[in-house]
Amino acid sequence: MTILPGTPVKLPNGRDGVVIPSSRITPGRVLVKVKTGRRRWFRVDECIPFMHQAGA
Repeated sequence: MTILPGTPVKLPNGRDGVVIPSSRITPGRVLVKVKTGRRRWFRVDECIPFMHQAGA
Protein backbone atom coordinates (compact mmCIF):
# COMPACT_ATOMS: atom_id res chain seq x y z
CA MET A 1 0.00 0.00 0.00
CA THR A 2 1.22 3.52 -0.79
CA ILE A 3 0.25 6.59 1.19
CA LEU A 4 0.89 9.90 -0.57
CA PRO A 5 2.19 13.05 1.15
CA GLY A 6 -0.63 15.25 2.41
CA THR A 7 -2.81 12.28 3.39
CA PRO A 8 -4.29 12.51 6.91
CA VAL A 9 -3.74 9.27 8.85
CA LYS A 10 -4.77 7.69 12.16
CA LEU A 11 -1.68 6.45 14.02
CA PRO A 12 -1.32 3.30 16.17
CA ASN A 13 -1.43 5.38 19.37
CA GLY A 14 -4.83 6.85 18.35
CA ARG A 15 -3.49 10.27 17.38
CA ASP A 16 -3.96 11.97 14.03
CA GLY A 17 -1.16 13.02 11.72
CA VAL A 18 -0.36 13.99 8.16
CA VAL A 19 2.08 12.19 5.87
CA ILE A 20 4.81 14.60 4.77
CA PRO A 21 7.38 14.30 1.98
CA SER A 22 10.84 13.11 2.90
CA SER A 23 14.17 13.52 1.13
CA ARG A 24 15.07 9.99 2.23
CA ILE A 25 13.12 7.16 0.63
CA THR A 26 12.54 4.28 3.05
CA PRO A 27 10.55 1.36 1.59
CA GLY A 28 7.51 0.45 3.68
CA ARG A 29 7.76 3.52 5.92
CA VAL A 30 6.29 7.04 5.85
CA LEU A 31 7.23 10.24 7.66
CA VAL A 32 4.28 11.61 9.64
CA LYS A 33 3.87 15.02 11.25
CA VAL A 34 1.69 14.90 14.35
CA LYS A 35 -0.27 17.87 15.74
CA THR A 36 2.50 18.81 18.19
CA GLY A 37 4.76 19.49 15.19
CA ARG A 38 6.95 16.47 15.81
CA ARG A 39 7.92 14.28 12.87
CA ARG A 40 8.14 10.51 13.23
CA TRP A 41 8.59 7.48 10.98
CA PHE A 42 5.85 4.82 10.92
CA ARG A 43 5.38 1.62 8.97
CA VAL A 44 2.82 1.99 6.18
CA ASP A 45 0.67 -0.82 7.61
CA GLU A 46 0.46 1.00 10.98
CA CYS A 47 -1.17 4.12 9.47
CA ILE A 48 -4.86 4.20 8.53
CA PRO A 49 -5.68 6.88 5.93
CA PHE A 50 -8.87 8.87 6.54
CA MET A 51 -10.61 11.93 5.16
CA HIS A 52 -11.43 14.98 7.28
CA GLN A 53 -15.11 15.89 7.40
CA ALA A 54 -16.07 19.52 6.94
CA GLY A 55 -16.95 21.17 10.24
CA ALA A 56 -15.52 18.34 12.32
